[in-house]
Amino acid sequence: MAEVGRALDEADTLRSWDALYKSYKTFGRCDDGAVAEGFSESVARILADHWNTLPRFVQIADKDAAFRAFVIKHLDPTLNMDDVEKIRQDALTHCPIGLQTTCNHLVKQADSALREATSP
Repeated sequence: MAEVGRALDEADTLRSWDALYKSYKTFGRCDDGAVAEGFSESVARILADHWNTLPRFVQIADKDAAFRAFVIKHLDPTLNMDDVEKIRQDALTHCPIGLQTTCNHLVKQADSALREATSP
């Protein structure tokens, strides 16, 4: 239970891929409910506010496919849809050279989140 509390304290405050990865390795098993929403917020903040760091995400994700899946799934309907749309647009129009596969995954996930958020 204390571990969930610590996860809650930091899940939505992470603003770099390295910090998110460290937290994922420490608290990934707590990824449910409010902790999951916190991780989603951190993913959104990093992607929306620090798009230029996407190559670092890919460096880490190429070594840990489970982390790649974790990040992609956290682009979800609990987020502010303005952030999701910004991430989608960045993936479509500002994808770094060589990262098209990752950008395609982000667009697909963003489209899914946008559809789910607007469905009745």
